[in-house]
Amino acid sequence: YDAATRVATLRPATTLAGYAGYTVTVSNSIRDVSGNAYPGTSWSFSTRRAAPRVGGVDRYDTAARLSATRHAAGVPVAYVATGEAFPDALTGGPAAAVGGGPLLLTRAGSLPGSTATELARLRPGRIVVLGGPAVVSEAVVSALRTHTTGTVTRIAGSDRYDTAARISAASFTPGVQVAYLATGATFPDALAGGAAAARARGPILLTRPGVLPQATIDELTRLAPARIVVLGGPTVIGDGLMAQLDAYTSGTVTRLHGDDRYATSVAVSAATYPGSVGTLYVATGTAFPDGLSAGPLAGVVGGPLLLVRPGELPAAVAAEIRRLNPANVVVVGSTGAVGEAVRSAIEGL
Repeated sequence: YDAATRVATLRPATTLAGYAGYTVTVSNSIRDVSGNAYPGTSWSFSTRRAAPRVGGVDRYDTAARLSATRHAAGVPVAYVATGEAFPDALTGGPAAAVGGGPLLLTRAGSLPGSTATELARLRPGRIVVLGGPAVVSEAVVSALRTHTTGTVTRIAGSDRYDTAARISAASFTPGVQVAYLATGATFPDALAGGAAAARARGPILLTRPGVLPQATIDELTRLAPARIVVLGGPTVIGDGLMAQLDAYTSGTVTRLHGDDRYATSVAVSAATYPGSVGTLYVATGTAFPDGLSAGPLAGVVGGPLLLVRPGELPAAVAAEIRRLNPANVVVVGSTGAVGEAVRSAIEGL
């Protein structure tokens, strides 16, 4: 500190990178250029956490923009699923992450322009379509063939549970470290679990609330995972069903859940990321499309996907962001999905 100019200078080696999101105050320790202390003086600085937004004009454009933030041209594979329903894309996300490519969304009867543009940029080695012709038509499959020199294949089962099992079978070998199980009736639990599964390189399989589907049983038998993680509370996956899962692993069967979908996403994050992370993603918990493509990306970059209300940052989520202390939080979706007030609150944490 130079008393004449009243200017404090940070040494060249000092970095603020480790203090993102904090106000740091140093008291009674300011010295002038000769080393003389100035008792009672203090100074402070603050930084705001970066919270860039990735959002498009619709769900298809948002998925394409997310892909562009992470994937370079020439990816080995791109996965394409319907943007009009959640099950196929939820279970396809970890497969896309393991395969090294994005998860993009399409309409049932036509390939959106934003998806086509991103595929033209990516030029993937091959394309995998998730779901049957009722959700991704043959017309869309034909359009996809113009965007790769490799194959365009379809993975589809008799229902969402069978499709999830087939996606897993095509992507994961027996002896995976973990398999995640979520209800196939609703989306929030599996949204948050997608990032964790992508990071752990394990599948997400689906179940009915009280009955384990045969397709899921068969896939768990084939996988013989080292452990199984159930996503959601007893109201969505009962304790009786959870007890049945012991037969399909030599390890533990654990449950991750909270009081609501937002707290459940925090529980998944806390169990998966014990320390700080560089980047995490947040998306609305009231709709599924934005989180479908964000989950795999979050897992690949080593951070969680947390869910927020459109106009409010839940207290549990705010606390988890503080604990993880990321330098960047990627806000996924338009201002209608995640409002500016939420983004500003995140930056100020």
